[in-house]
Amino acid sequence: ILLLPSCVTRGVSCWQFFTQEEAACLIALCEQIIPADEHGGGATEAGVIHYIDRQLVAVFDYDQLIYQQGISALQSSCLELHGNRFERLDRDTQLAICTALEDGSLSGDQWGGLDQSRFFGLVINHTMQGFYGAPRHGGNKDYMSYRMMGLDFPLVIGRNHYEQQS
Repeated sequence: ILLLPSCVTRGVSCWQFFTQEEAACLIALCEQIIPADEHGGGATEAGVIHYIDRQLVAVFDYDQLIYQQGISALQSSCLELHGNRFERLDRDTQLAICTALEDGSLSGDQWGGLDQSRFFGLVINHTMQGFYGAPRHGGNKDYMSYRMMGLDFPLVIGRNHYEQQS
């Protein structure tokens, strides 16, 4: 949610795929998957939402419908069960909803034929890729996860091998 104000400049969105509302929901969902803690920032600070947004118009374009339907169904379920949108719920309630999503047991008729656990698994996979992957793909801002794990950066495959042999 911290990134939303920086994404709107005179009515122009910085999102390539998501609407502002979808992005707000996904930011909160990704923050439940990788929250900030005493070791460093979480999904928001690493720019995971930007990674997912960028990849959905390129590499993961086949997942667009799953994201749109999943976010819409999630928001409808939250409104039905708790009277508020996912991103506006407290962290404990969000966590309980994530657990139900993972089990495929979140109540609500909004899900139709969409498999809740498949949607949530997809978000988890893309969140991990955005957090731990190379920053050039849109996530892992400022090499956040590399620094957290004590890895050298930029990590160039083969370079370290050749430097050690000389």
